[in-house]
Formats: sequence, C-alpha cells, structure tokens
Amino acid sequence: MKKILYIAFALSASLFMQGCDDSSSASSEPESSSAKTSVRSSSSVEIESSSETGDDLPNYSRAIAVNKALGHGINFGNSWESGYSITSSNFDPDMVYDYLDGYWSNSIQDEWFQIAKDAGFQSIRMPVRWNQTALHEPPYTLQAERVEGVKRHIKIANGLGMPVIINQHHFNELYDNPEKYMAAFYGIWENVAEEFKDFDNDSLIFEILNESRGKSDAVLAQMTDSAIKIIRKTNPGRTIMIDPGNWGKFEQMDVFADIKDSNIIIDGHYYEPYNYSHQGHNTDCDKKVLWKANDQEATLKIVTDLKSYMSMAKKYFPGKNGTHIPLNIGEFGASSICEAYGQDDANRALYIKSIVQVANQLGYSWHIWGFTGVGFDIYNKSTDEWYPEILKGLALDKE
Repeated sequence: MKKILYIAFALSASLFMQGCDDSSSASSEPESSSAKTSVRSSSSVEIESSSETGDDLPNYSRAIAVNKALGHGINFGNSWESGYSITSSNFDPDMVYDYLDGYWSNSIQDEWFQIAKDAGFQSIRMPVRWNQTALHEPPYTLQAERVEGVKRHIKIANGLGMPVIINQHHFNELYDNPEKYMAAFYGIWENVAEEFKDFDNDSLIFEILNESRGKSDAVLAQMTDSAIKIIRKTNPGRTIMIDPGNWGKFEQMDVFADIKDSNIIIDGHYYEPYNYSHQGHNTDCDKKVLWKANDQEATLKIVTDLKSYMSMAKKYFPGKNGTHIPLNIGEFGASSICEAYGQDDANRALYIKSIVQVANQLGYSWHIWGFTGVGFDIYNKSTDEWYPEILKGLALDKE
C-alpha cells in the first residue's frame, strides 16, 4: 500500500462546546448487573435530562447496559446479506435460492473477527438476508446451511468477547409490497428467534428490519411491534434493535413511541451529507465535494443532528431515573471508490472522525460501514492492512 501522510484533525473547543455541552454535569445511566461484557462509559454530556421518575416509565437499564457493551463496532457487510437484486431480469421472486455469504464475492473469513478485535473494535454488526433462501410459504423454513454459517460466525465473535447483531437485511420485496410479504417477514422472525434462542442474551442482539422505506414505512410501527412480540415468545430477555423508516433516519423514531417493550435500542443510520458519503455509488465522484477540516458549518451540522436525535429519544422515550432509550448508529462511513477525485483515505478519515467524536461525547454506540468489500472499506483485504488514517481517526481504545 502506498504511504499516505496523516492529516491531523480536531474540533475547535469553542465549536464543540457550543454544539454539545448543555450542562456541567455528566449523564448518569444505570447498568444491568447481568451484562457480562465489560463496558466503558462514552457519555460525558447531559442532554435535557428528564426529571420524571414515576413507576409508569419504562426501565431501560438492560438495554442501556447492552448498548454500552456494543460500544464501538464494525459492520461485516456485503456477505450474509448479499443476494439477487429484485430489478434484475434474472430474479424470480417465487424461487427459493441456494447461496451462502459469497454471492457478492465477499465471504466472511474467520480471521476477520480477530483482526477487528485486535484493532480495538468491541462488537460486530452482521447483516443477514434471509428471505430469498427461505421457504416462501408457511412455515417459512430457513436455509439450514445459512443458519449454521451465521451461528458459526457468531460463536467466533463471542469467543473473542464480541457481541453480534443480526437482522433482516435487504428484504426489498417487503419494502415494495408489505401487504404481500408481511407474513413471510413474521414467519422468518419466528424461525430466527427459535434457531438462535440459546445464544446468551449478552452475546447476540436482534435487529428487526434494516432501512425500511417506501410503502413499508406506512406500516413499520405495526410490523416492528408485532415482530417484537413474536421474538419475545422464545427470547424474553433478548435485546432488540428497532430502525426508523426512510432508510433508517433517526428523525422518524417517534413512530415507535407506542411500543411498550423496554429492552430495545433505536438504531439509525447517518450518512450526512449524502453527496459526500456516497460519492461513486448513487452519485458521481466530484472533486469539489470534499470534507474540509476547517468547515465549521458542516461540522456543526453533525453536532446539531446527533444532539437533536438524543433530544428526541428523551422526549418520546423517557425512562426511569432520568434515563431514556439508548441509541446506536448502525451505519456511517464514506465511499472508498473516489480516491482519484480527492476523497482519499486521509479525507475520509477527517469526515469519519468528526462523526465519531460527537457520537462518543453524546453516548451513542456505533458500527462503522464497513470492514471490507463494501465500497466504504476501512480494511484492505488485498494487502491485509487497515487504512491507517481511518483507523487512527476512529480513536479505538485497545484493551
């Protein structure tokens, strides 16, 4: 790999204090004594702490403890969630397909878990597309080899002390036609919940649905609540993540305000500004759209956004003793395919660091997108090396 000069980056103290620090005291959140993974407090900022302590408020202590244990994580993407595009001419929605995690030529390698652990990552988000390989009618039986492969990878991560998140990812048919595919969505969750129920509650988290959008958004609250109830039949103590609509935008979290379960984490995705983060994917590479370390307006926008989401969590999901539902940034990152246009590793590192600094101050857990083979890579699997500027910008604490 060619040597790239490190570019130092830091938020100015006055900017960061203006955007983040509303109080001179730190937030205090109870931890569950049942959490087996050691956790670090990443919140040093209090955001509009609720004064309500009534018995009618939910007890989020278990979810808070799990969220802290997730800490700073990474996505192993374009692997178990790979599959056919529903817009492809060769895709048949009525066919049960037979493929594992290598359909997009990015099969997860066993050594990746140790590599991530050694770098300082604390947990793994492992997206899974179940629907194309599952039976398309009741009882929606899952592909046995897929179940065993996912279980094996979870066990590798757990053996290193790393909790894992699995979900229903890229259920594109459901987004387009929820009425037709809702039964399959529920049936798959019933099977996943049964298959994975024996994993320790500290070692595995279920995420209901990745990036709902379009027609599925109109029934997202109903589908999420029903899926939680299905999971609870076999996994009463499992922590569950729920994702807002419009591709996982935090600002739509209020749709879940009537969900009564307290062992839940809200997971949103943050790719703002989109024209920077997704260069070369859904937009063209543009040398004029780069991340500038001295652009205080752009940096303050991140502070304002992440702070506003925390305020929403306090408003719509207040908990006992001044707590609130915990938040996880399930995906964030920057395109790795526009280096020739100036969006090189050093420039991406500036952007990523600006998000991480604010997220850590406000107490989010997070999972960067992604490890390798995803077009947002922070590890080069061809040379078996991290992109050093980005890894440095993540400021991971190795234990």
